[in-house]
Amino acid sequence: MRQQTMYEENDSERKRKMKNGKLQCHLKLTFCFTMMCFIQFLVGCLYTFSSTLLAQLREPSSTIHLSIEEESWITSITIIICPIGLLIIGILTDKFGRRKATQIICGPMALGWLIIAFSNSYTTLLIGKIILGIPFGVNTCAFLYISELCPTNLRPLYITLVPFSVGLGMLVECILAIYCRWQTISAILLAISVVNFLTLFMVPEPPIWLRAKGRVAEADEVDRWLDLGHMTHALDASADVIEQSALTMEMDENMHATPEAPTSLSSSPYWSLFLRRNVWLPTVVTLTFFVCQQCSGVYVLLFYSMDVVRDCKMPWDSNTVSLFLSLARVIGVLSFAAMHRVPCRTLVMVSGGCMAISLLTVVAYMKAFVGVQDPPFQMTLIVAFVMFMFFALLGILPIPWMLCGEVFPMAVKGVMNGVVHSCGYVIWFIICKIYPSLILNLGVETIWSIFALFCILNVLFAIFIMPETKGKSLDEILLYFEPQEKIRKSTFRNRR
Repeated sequence: MRQQTMYEENDSERKRKMKNGKLQCHLKLTFCFTMMCFIQFLVGCLYTFSSTLLAQLREPSSTIHLSIEEESWITSITIIICPIGLLIIGILTDKFGRRKATQIICGPMALGWLIIAFSNSYTTLLIGKIILGIPFGVNTCAFLYISELCPTNLRPLYITLVPFSVGLGMLVECILAIYCRWQTISAILLAISVVNFLTLFMVPEPPIWLRAKGRVAEADEVDRWLDLGHMTHALDASADVIEQSALTMEMDENMHATPEAPTSLSSSPYWSLFLRRNVWLPTVVTLTFFVCQQCSGVYVLLFYSMDVVRDCKMPWDSNTVSLFLSLARVIGVLSFAAMHRVPCRTLVMVSGGCMAISLLTVVAYMKAFVGVQDPPFQMTLIVAFVMFMFFALLGILPIPWMLCGEVFPMAVKGVMNGVVHSCGYVIWFIICKIYPSLILNLGVETIWSIFALFCILNVLFAIFIMPETKGKSLDEILLYFEPQEKIRKSTFRNRR
């Protein structure tokens, strides 16, 4: 009886220690990921800063006055510079590490806000926005860091910290815009950039990257500090990663060789990899997704929220509407995190369908009460745009960026992610650059009707084209882009 009591006490003590260990691991991971994602908070502020800046520059008391063409450049220049920044960030990430690359990128982030804070002309504003375009795509570092450090079973949950940080930055910037001038906002964001640079000294590099660079002792030290063995299924997750890597390499060899003419991947020219079906086909799929996403109007609403409020004649002031849009984004990210087990195709279909309904409601309302001085039910427009932003975060806004990291073979994943993301930013730039001219020439109802059409195309894309990646291994995702005959031959050889 006494032995049984001692056993129960020991078992209870062991469970308590395990629970405390898990809690400590979660706290350490949360701290590391929060510090790495904090620069995304500044990127989120940059999303809505252009709208705040233009609204205040249009005031009669402003000493800087811009033309429509100059306003479009101020809004969109960061996006076209972003592909250059992605190239720089990619080199820094491989050479110096994920954490140190983020630290280095804090430099141009702080410099850009410093220049804008003391700007007195269109030229200096443009220079500041150009410099801020370099760190605009820094989310690559955060995605890599989380995927390399986090256990597999927790990765879908922690990865949502990236879009959540962006949404929180947008919300805070909208609150600051109500009480502060754009110069003060820039100074505050400059101070936050410096603080972020300093706090990153407390964050370790991922052990996987350290070992790849031959820094085994440092990797072991990080492993001891994190002590991920306390996490649920942490050891199983590590085994899954090793097994998945082995399966991926085996499948890669099978896909690039035939029984009649066996060849190794290393014997093929590197450029020939990009001509293979499992490279060019996912490239076409992801680029199509980006076109449908960018033409849905979601980024136009983020960057031109003040103009949309004015063009649609909403009853509230632009700062309040921007605040509600940012709040809808934050709630949307949290909802997206809560539904991390729902299939991606389902999320995109629901997201695109509800976005289309929201925009068609906006267009129908404006057409129904065109020319009316004081139309009834004015809250309809605000509710419709807020719901549009909320549903965008459930699928169409985050999933294209995440999909790129799942559909390419390991041999070309880094290069193709950079290429496809750069193309996404170029499309983003084009849409934001021509939006003011399109409104002047075609009218607000026509443009937002086109955006609604592309929301519907997102639904059709999810139904007929988009591969499902949720809950699938990398092998299974890559097989989606291979001919069925080759898959059967590969399966038959493996069984033999």
